[in-house]
Formats: sequence, structure tokens, C-alpha cells
Amino acid sequence: MQNLEKEFIQNLSSIYDESELKVLFKILLSHICGQKYVHFNNILLDDLQIQQFQDDVQQLKQKIPYQYVLGAAEFYGLTFKVNPSVLIPRPETEELVHLIIKEQKNTAIQILDIGTGSGCIPISLKKHLTKAHISAFDISEDALATAKNNAVLNQVAIDFFIADALNLNSDLFQQYDVIVSNPPYIAEKESATMDEMVKNHEPHLALFVSNDAPLIFYDKIGDFALNHLKKEGVLYFELNQQLAQETAHLLQEKGFKTDLIKDINHNFRILKAQLLG
Repeated sequence: MQNLEKEFIQNLSSIYDESELKVLFKILLSHICGQKYVHFNNILLDDLQIQQFQDDVQQLKQKIPYQYVLGAAEFYGLTFKVNPSVLIPRPETEELVHLIIKEQKNTAIQILDIGTGSGCIPISLKKHLTKAHISAFDISEDALATAKNNAVLNQVAIDFFIADALNLNSDLFQQYDVIVSNPPYIAEKESATMDEMVKNHEPHLALFVSNDAPLIFYDKIGDFALNHLKKEGVLYFELNQQLAQETAHLLQEKGFKTDLIKDINHNFRILKAQLLG
């Protein structure tokens, strides 16, 4: 096993640093063997497992994110199926979920998630806010199929449907206590400085917005929330930290009281908005 780990590190040292590779090696073996790390010293791989390991290494060498290679990602203590039709769930989004759970408690509220992707936000919320009724939509049929599979995997009931956040038929929606969204917010011009693994493999539909309208989703969803938030309802956004103040100002102009919240790295990453009066 030590020789296999050494070879693994040598093969991928140009992409990851050694500390990352030691963790990734354990994650890969755990996935292939279905065993926890503690048992690795005593394990022997069969021919099929060795072939799977080698195939996975080849994909990693192509700079495919390991979550796509494994077909799974961990988020807020749960496992989610992921593929190139959905973004890989990130720790910043966990902080958004944690804030909603902390503030909303376990009451019978109505929640809408806009642009659900893998379904990580509504599914994680439902696991902890069991009395809530949660709906979620996405423009991508492939993303919705993944989200539905993840709801089954994590044994929760979510009302998933297809819709376009930029062209919503207001008559089809009810009133909500919470509206949440992690929308596309990276301007196309920023792609030149992005990590290749993200830029080349994660869905551009969920990542990028036009340079001319970087806040278009916040603008449209803000207008939607004006008509579909209940009294004292809350709108939660994940943000582009570079445009946090501009996003808050946009919502303030619509009549929302806003709070910008920093993430664990001290960047403004979450916007909480409530209607005044």
C-alpha cells in the first residue's frame, strides 16, 4: 500500500501538493474499497479495484475534479452525487445553509431555492428543518435529474421543477418565508484567472454571467422576492465577494434591509435581505 501511495503522489505531484495528495489517496481508496481509512494498512486490492484505481488516476491527471471522478461530494455531513451538469458543492455554501438552519429553527415554513444544481442547499435544509416545505428549481434538466437522485439518496422530499430564474411567471409561485439562491455570479472576464479545474469542467451555465450585467440574477430574484416573500420573510444569497457592496446596494434600492455576512475566510459571502416595513 505504501508503494501504491508513493506512485500515486509521483503521478500527480504536478497538479496537487503532497499534503493534498495524501488525503486524496485515502479518499480514492475509501471510495473504491468501501472501507474507512483506518483499515487501509491491511487491505489488498483485487484486479478490478486496481483497474478502477488506475482509471481514476488517469482522470485526475487530466485535471478533472476528484469529486467528478468519484461521482460524489460531501456537503454539510451528507453525500451528494455530482457530475459535470452541476457545480461541486463548496464550504462557502455550507455556511449559507448553516445560517438559514440557525435562524429559521425547525418550524413549518415555506422555502424556495432558486438555481438548485445538485440540490445540496434544499436537501441539507430539509434534513435539519424537517417541518419545512421546500421547493427548488433549475433551468437545467440534467441538473434537476441529479438533484432528484440526491433527494432519494438522502431520503428527503423536495418539490423540484424546471424554471428560468431570469424569466419567472410570477403567477405560478406562492408566498415564501425564505427564498435562497446561489446564482451564477462570476463575470466572464474573470475566467482568465480561474482555476483550470473549475473553468474547464464545471458547468458554465451555473458559473458565469455577462460582463455587462454581473448582478442580473440578484436583480431579477430581488424583484421576484418583492412579490413572493411573506411579511418578515427573508431572502438569502451567496455572493461574489468582489461585488458584495454593489449587491447590497441593489437590494437596498428595492426596499430591502440588508446584512452582509463574512465567511470563515473573512470575505463577504452571504447577503441577508428583508423588506422594510
